[in-house]
Amino acid sequence: MTSLRRALWALAAAGFVFGLAVVALIVTSDTPEYPAAWAAGGLAVGWSFIGVGLFAWGRRPDNRVGMLMTATGFAWLVAGCGLSDLPLVFTLGQGVGTLFFAVAVHLLLAFPSGQLESRADRCIVTGAYIVTAVAGLALWLFSDPRSLGCDDCPDNVLLVYDNETLVNAISTVINLIGAALITGVVVVLIRRWRRATPSQRRFLVPVYAAGIAVGIMLIATVALQVGGLDDPVLEAAWIAAMVPLGLVPYVFLGTLIRARMIQSRAVSELVARLSGTPRPGELRDALASALGDESLELAYWVPEQDRFVDAQGRPVELPEQGTGRAVTKVRREGSYVAAIVHDPVLDEQHGHVEAVCSAASLALENERLEAELRAKVEELRESRQRMLRVGLEERRRLERDLHDGAQQRLVSMALSMRLARARLRDQPEAAERLLDGASEELDAALDELRELARGIHPAVLSDRGLDTALEALAHRTPLPVDLESTPGRRLPEAVELAAYFVVSEALTNVVKYADATHATVNVASENGRVVVQVADDGVGGADPERGTGLRGLADRLAVLEGRLEIDSPPGRGTTVTARIPCG
Repeated sequence: MTSLRRALWALAAAGFVFGLAVVALIVTSDTPEYPAAWAAGGLAVGWSFIGVGLFAWGRRPDNRVGMLMTATGFAWLVAGCGLSDLPLVFTLGQGVGTLFFAVAVHLLLAFPSGQLESRADRCIVTGAYIVTAVAGLALWLFSDPRSLGCDDCPDNVLLVYDNETLVNAISTVINLIGAALITGVVVVLIRRWRRATPSQRRFLVPVYAAGIAVGIMLIATVALQVGGLDDPVLEAAWIAAMVPLGLVPYVFLGTLIRARMIQSRAVSELVARLSGTPRPGELRDALASALGDESLELAYWVPEQDRFVDAQGRPVELPEQGTGRAVTKVRREGSYVAAIVHDPVLDEQHGHVEAVCSAASLALENERLEAELRAKVEELRESRQRMLRVGLEERRRLERDLHDGAQQRLVSMALSMRLARARLRDQPEAAERLLDGASEELDAALDELRELARGIHPAVLSDRGLDTALEALAHRTPLPVDLESTPGRRLPEAVELAAYFVVSEALTNVVKYADATHATVNVASENGRVVVQVADDGVGGADPERGTGLRGLADRLAVLEGRLEIDSPPGRGTTVTARIPCG
């Protein structure tokens, strides 16, 4: 910032010295009829563009409006060199003297963001630079000032040969192209004004009005010149067209001053309105009034859910850049409180937006707490609904597993035992074989029942605790699992059960989907929470929204006010982390 400030002061000094030099060149010249008037007028316009431009540049270094306004001022002073008696200076001023039009067009089309918004804007600006710089210099290769009726003008040092017919033809083409470009500028500015919101028009109208006035006057001047009117009339029309152009920096500065006054009053009124406890909806209305944007929306940060929600606790997706909306995030004591979704034009009033956010931060924090409570209630409601659905699905699965597995085996065993009983006396060997088969069926049924029971609530967890249950789980998993850390003590039953099922589900997913060669499990106490972490070296890309297992885990943890986090970049493995409060 210090280097920028020094550069701006250097440009200010350069503009001051350059302006005085141009004045000296004009007042000592025999070219203009009223040199003092031309010098004073030119200096006023040039210095105003440079001064206001440097002020805007220093105020918003990231915005090109200030830079373009400064460049317009310097280009204007260069045009003033065209009134000099010195041949080289005169030729330079006349050859590129209309360049300030291109910079001014660039300024108007880039206002207020400093960026050219569309392809049409870029085409107009590019055409303006080509016509004013390249075509202007080419014209002076064939222009002898004396042949054009300027007997007091110095020599043209770029003159190749004098051809008045060619000069007139080139001038006509340049004028027509210039008129078309200026018409395009006027059309673009009018369309922007019509599309602008009331808050945008408050800042756009003064500058756009001056730009449109310049464009209309220049088009009229070209029409008069093509119509063949005398030089005094054209000179008067030219001066009339330059008046609104010279007013652009003053209009811009006036807009800034007016905006500052409005903003100061708006912040004061906001503080007064928020002195009490706002009723629902009043804070949004107060902020919309203070920022002059009735389309303003609020979103509140919920740190435990790592997302923004609306006042009712429903999730909110903030708009991305380029969608016609802008976002300002509000912090209080270093932490996010809320986000204000507003008109992009407010980005040009960054200081005002920050002042409003600062004034409203406490009220936003209060509403954030209410929104966070509603978000938790909403999340709990949705979680319970999902758990109810999962519970019903689990009951159906158990019913199917029992019917297709243990129940069928028990039925088969009962049939075998009846047959064995019937053959016990007459065919003892056949009865023995039937009893052996029934015994095998009974063992298989018991194994299936144990597996089902382990899925519902593992007995080892209740009997011997989480450490032993995790060791048994790691031992049963069909790939290497490193159990790096365990709590080393008994935890509340609900916490142990949740932690166990997090590890169980995560390892099941590793075996089924991860294509991994290794997994690690860590369970540790940390700041009043049990942190469970399962990591693998598989293919990654896990998405809890595509399956019910991880979603069910998240719901199970939500009941305990726990959180489930999944980090699964494609090709870099998956890490599942659960944080469970443990009072």
